[in-house]
Amino acid sequence: MRFLKTEDERGDRIQALEDRMARDANPERRWEYHVLRVGPQARAEHQLNELGAKGWQLVQAIETEGHLAFYLERELPPSEEPAAEEQVPNEADDSGPDTFGP
Repeated sequence: MRFLKTEDERGDRIQALEDRMARDANPERRWEYHVLRVGPQARAEHQLNELGAKGWQLVQAIETEGHLAFYLERELPPSEEPAAEEQVPNEADDSGPDTFGP
């Protein structure tokens, strides 16, 4: 059983760590996320269609704490941060989950 790493193995590990740090500092792809919350009796097709037309993709939908939560993502263009006017406003407030539709 060998416990000590060779010089090559240590060098490979250091290089992998440096590569990961460089990639994390300047990733090739960036994402932004949005959560749409609706009441359990509400219909979300209209809101989801609007978000889909803006490039959002549904990743997951769950039922939690008496409402439905739709998790969406979209890729940002290279080297751009989302502009304040492009970001989807957070439709939830502190009074509880939003409800849409009948």
